[in-house]
Amino acid sequence: MRRIGRQHAAAALVAGALSLTGCPKDEPTRAPPREGKLGAQRCSGQPGPKNAVLPVLQRPFDGHYPVLNLFDHDLPLVSDLKPVVEGDKELTYCGIDALGLAEGFAGYAFSMPEGTPILAPADGDVVRAGPAAAFNCVLTHRMVDDQLEVDLEHTTLGGVGFVTHFAHLAKLTVKPGDKVVAGQRLGVAGKTGCATTSALYFEVRRMTGTKSGRPTPVDPYGWDGPGQDPWAQDERGAPSTYLWKPNEAPTLKSK
Repeated sequence: MRRIGRQHAAAALVAGALSLTGCPKDEPTRAPPREGKLGAQRCSGQPGPKNAVLPVLQRPFDGHYPVLNLFDHDLPLVSDLKPVVEGDKELTYCGIDALGLAEGFAGYAFSMPEGTPILAPADGDVVRAGPAAAFNCVLTHRMVDDQLEVDLEHTTLGGVGFVTHFAHLAKLTVKPGDKVVAGQRLGVAGKTGCATTSALYFEVRRMTGTKSGRPTPVDPYGWDGPGQDPWAQDERGAPSTYLWKPNEAPTLKSK
């Protein structure tokens, strides 16, 4: 099964409607219904009763915007970026398959107007700010070298330590070595790199308690699906925890 690699996962902002039900009308049994055991509320950005909560992050932008892609708990970041094909899906944090979305995403992509301020979700240090290395964008069939990105390191956050990653920015207002506080502007949203629409790609990487011993992408919405989280069980994975402070989680709606 094809996956999207970590290096270019942020680039795959693909067209298509997001369906948290996971089921088109002609395939009504491929995933649990929103009104069923999992429930609509548990897919809307709020933690359910089994989801561990560590409230340390605030929303990295003001307001709410449509989500384009979600963290794929079915083994993210494992291969190279390829166009979306029929049958692709992302396994959401509440255990529902979102069909028609690029597989392998290690974070969240939100559609928002160019120039929307992007904010630090917690106090931290800017460890990287600038263009990503050039890569081939298979969506536009060209090499791109203008994808602006920021990495913040939150070394002791929650007693675990996290790195937050931001991509597709149009402009940066921080530089490596800067110390930032929660809510401070990092730059503004744009469509640099392989993005096909103005957006923010947001990723969280856990620094400790990972199987690889290196910072590993985790879902800031945790895991609230049935059974064990597939990504936490993988040899390259790490456990996800619901990291949003009360009323700070971005809503997970397509429009």
